[in-house]
Amino acid sequence: MNEFLSALIGAVAGGLFALVGSYLASRWQASHQRANLLHEARISLYVDLIAECQRQTEWLAALCDSVREVEQLGKSYQPSVPSEARIELLGLPRTKNAWAVLRDAQAGLQMAMDQDGFPTGDDASLSPGSPEVVAVRRAVEDLRDAVHQDMR
Repeated sequence: MNEFLSALIGAVAGGLFALVGSYLASRWQASHQRANLLHEARISLYVDLIAECQRQTEWLAALCDSVREVEQLGKSYQPSVPSEARIELLGLPRTKNAWAVLRDAQAGLQMAMDQDGFPTGDDASLSPGSPEVVAVRRAVEDLRDAVHQDMR
C-alpha cells in the first residue's frame, strides 16, 4: 500500500510539474513572440524615419536652390507616411524627442516661409544658412542619429 501511495504521489507531482512547466513555457513563448513582433514593427518604423530624413534633406536642398524645384515638390513639406501614431506607440524616448524637435523646426520654417511670402520669383531661394533651414537640417540629423542609437 505504501508503494502504491508513493507511486500515486509521484505521478501526481510529476503531472503537476509538467503542467506548470508547460504553462511557464507557453507564457515565455508568448512573451518572446510579442517582443519579436514589437522589434520588427520598430525596425519598420525606423526604416521609414530614415527614408523620411532623406526626403526632408532633398526637400531642403530644393528649397534653397530654386523656386521651380520647390513648386514641383510642394511649398509646404508633408511627411510621406503618417508617422505620428507609430512614433508614439513604437518609438523609444530618444526618437520621440528627436521627432518632436524636427516637427517644431519644420513649423518654424513654414512660418518663416509664409511670413516672407516665399517663393516670390524665378530666382528666389531661401538661404541655406538661414536659422530656420539650419534648425531643420540639425533636427533631421539629430533624428537620424537617434534612430541609429535606438537600433543598437
